[in-house]
Amino acid sequence: MGYADFTNQEKYLKLLRFNSSNDKDEKGLTSIEDYVGRLKEGQKEIYYVIGNSRDSIEVDPHLEIFKNKDLEVLYLYDPIDEFVINSIRKYKDFEFKSVDGTDLNKLNDFKDVEEKKEKVEELSKDDEKHFDSLLARIKDILGDKVTEVRESKRLSNSPSLLVNPDDAMSAQMQKLLRMTNQEVGNQKKIFEINKDHALIRNLLTAFKVNSKDEFITNVVEEMFESALLLEGSLIDPHQLVKNINKLLVDSSEWYIKTKGIKE
Repeated sequence: MGYADFTNQEKYLKLLRFNSSNDKDEKGLTSIEDYVGRLKEGQKEIYYVIGNSRDSIEVDPHLEIFKNKDLEVLYLYDPIDEFVINSIRKYKDFEFKSVDGTDLNKLNDFKDVEEKKEKVEELSKDDEKHFDSLLARIKDILGDKVTEVRESKRLSNSPSLLVNPDDAMSAQMQKLLRMTNQEVGNQKKIFEINKDHALIRNLLTAFKVNSKDEFITNVVEEMFESALLLEGSLIDPHQLVKNINKLLVDSSEWYIKTKGIKE
């Protein structure tokens, strides 16, 4: 029986079962009703993420803020699930929301479960200005591939990620439409940068010496295409592979010099 055969959406939703971040492994199943019963005080949305497997989902940078705030997320493994969720939109008074399109202000209403284990030294006022300039440089490098480059308030372990503008189509929905030969156009996103990540701190150091350094360009392009790859939106991997090879050559040369290795 197809989804369209169900006229009572709420009754049908009670039959659905999904894996969840609250489950111990990929074999666990959670009902929408059980999820709603575990909502945090003030939570008005049901969060979900689409992915091929639990392992691939759990390395998704979009989940970092949800883990930090102990917010449960439904794991949807079948691409058709998002069609269902988007057609239903709500369960009772709770709206379904993809993790890559969630309003950060709503997430900030919830406290972090624990403080970061490793304290990162805060940037000086002068470095804060340089960081703002670095963001502008990253936008110049990426051009019209993104709508905006900004500091991330949702990342803790990853250097960067792509975020959907408000009410934009999710990455997985775009991928599914392309698979069915439907035109989705160029869906530009916001590129967020984690200024506390070691890679970004190193970029900032290089930027202060030479803002036009080719190394910065190579790293930014690799970060962007890696973000596309993680969300399943990278159509042509050739540039990514080229950038990785270039960075590997550079890093191997630096390693030999640093270790004093000689033939």
